[in-house]
Amino acid sequence: MIKKLLLAAKLAFALGFAALVVAHKLHSARILIIHSYDEDYSWVKEENDGLTRFFNKHPEVSLHWHYLDLKRHGDEDSQRAAAAAAANVIARWKPDVLILVDDIAQKLVGARHLNQPDLKIVFAGVNSEPQAYGYDKANNVTGILERKPLRAVDDTLQTLWHNSDGDAGVKPRALLIGDKSFDFAAGLFEYQDFQNQWRHIRWMPPVTADTFEEWKMLVLRAPAVADFLLVSDYRQLKREPGGKIFVPPAEAMAWTERNAKIPVLGLTTAATQDGAMMGVATAGYEQGWEAARMAYALTRGVPLSQLPIIKGKESMVSIRKSALERRGFEMPFIYEAFARAKDLQFD
Repeated sequence: MIKKLLLAAKLAFALGFAALVVAHKLHSARILIIHSYDEDYSWVKEENDGLTRFFNKHPEVSLHWHYLDLKRHGDEDSQRAAAAAAANVIARWKPDVLILVDDIAQKLVGARHLNQPDLKIVFAGVNSEPQAYGYDKANNVTGILERKPLRAVDDTLQTLWHNSDGDAGVKPRALLIGDKSFDFAAGLFEYQDFQNQWRHIRWMPPVTADTFEEWKMLVLRAPAVADFLLVSDYRQLKREPGGKIFVPPAEAMAWTERNAKIPVLGLTTAATQDGAMMGVATAGYEQGWEAARMAYALTRGVPLSQLPIIKGKESMVSIRKSALERRGFEMPFIYEAFARAKDLQFD
C-alpha cells in the first residue's frame, strides 16, 4: 500500500510539474524572429550568434524562428509566398514582439503591422532609412540599423594602396559593383551620404548587374575606371536573362577573384568565405545581440521611448591568405590577428 501511495505521489508531482511548465510557456513572453534569408547564410549565422547568446541568458522567454529564404529565391512569386507564410506564422503563434532581420522582412512583414497595439517590432540588419518602411511614424517599432564601416574601408584601401606601391600623392579609385537585389539598392544611399567623407580614396558611381555575364563584363572593364573593386551583394546574379536560377555565390566570387585585374575587397565576411582576398564588414553579431536586448526589454515593460533606434558600430575583418599572397599583399599583423580572433582567416 505504501509503495502504491509513493508511486501515486510521484506521478502527481510529475504531472503537476509538467502542468507548471506548460502554464509557464503559455504565459511567458513570446518573441518571433523572422529572417529575410536562410539559416545557412553566413551573415544570418552571425546575427543568430548574437541573438542566441543573449537569449541563452533568459530562458524564460519563448522563442520561435522563421526564415523567409529570399536571398536564394528573390522573384515576386517567392516574395508573395514568403509573405503569406510569415503572416500565417504570426497569426498562429501570436507573438508579443517581432524581431525582423534584414530589409526584405521589413518590406514584406514589418510594414503590415505598423502601430499595432498588441505587437512590438524590433528590426536589425536594415540598410535603408527607417522611413522606407514607415517606421519613422510608427509607435510600435525600434531597432538597430546596419551601416557599412566605411571609415574602416577607407583606411584599409589606403593600406592596400601603399602596400602595392601606389603613388602616395594620388588617391586610388574605388568602384562598388552589386547585383539587382532589393538589399543592394536599399543601402546605396549610405555611400552617397558618405561621399564627402572619404579621406583616402576617390569614390566612383556604383554599378549593377542582373546576370552573371553582365557581372563578368563589369569586373573585366573595372580597371579602366578604378584601382579597387568593392563587392557586397552578388547572390542574385541570374544564370540566364529573365531566369529564376541564381549563380552559386562561391562560383561568382571565385571567378571574380581569379579574373579581376585589380584587387577585390568584400564588404561582407561572406565575400572572403566565398573566395575574395579580404573583407571589411558590419558585425552581424552586434545586430543580433542588440535586437535581442531591445526585444527582451520590451517584454519586461520598458517603454519604446527608452529604446531609441541605434546604428551598428562594430566591424569585422576577414582574410584569405592565399588570395592576398597571389596579389602580392602583406597586410599589417593587426588585420590578421583580428581575423584570426573571430575565426575569419581562411587559407
